[in-house]
Amino acid sequence: MLIRRLARDEIENIWEIDRSEIIGKVYYLRDGRLTLEVEPYDMRAWPQGEAKLYMPFLYDCFDRGGTFYGAFEGLEMVGAVVLESKFIGRKKDQLQLKFLHVGNEYRKMGLGRALFEKAVDKARELSAKRLYISATPSENTVGFYLHLGCELTKEIDQELYALEPKDIHLEYRIA
Repeated sequence: MLIRRLARDEIENIWEIDRSEIIGKVYYLRDGRLTLEVEPYDMRAWPQGEAKLYMPFLYDCFDRGGTFYGAFEGLEMVGAVVLESKFIGRKKDQLQLKFLHVGNEYRKMGLGRALFEKAVDKARELSAKRLYISATPSENTVGFYLHLGCELTKEIDQELYALEPKDIHLEYRIA
């Protein structure tokens, strides 16, 4: 498995990652606490139109200095992580983990952690104190981030919340 920086013209290949997943439960934030509820979904692919909707955001992120890593099995991109370069937060000490996906066949093998750590290392290099994560509320996704040491953010970014109000907004403190 090779993890390397992506060139701008490779960004669109992110949508080739096998996003399929059977989701049984999702998290909701209620009264400041995470609650897990049965809510089944069969995600066979990226939602219709998601690539077209998000590509301008990804290109903008890249053009302003965002960091993109891809994980490759041979020539196939099987995972990716994107770290925004624009500082956010009251103290302007946070960077957004904009995107992290691992293909279905490659989950639970340490690839997600390796991609996350690449983003953390880059954020540390840029002197960020925290990562801001707007996580899909599925049990597996939120569980993954909690296992890595992420916690509910105490400082919701209103702009990011407005984009994805159903997501679970987390932060990771960079040592």
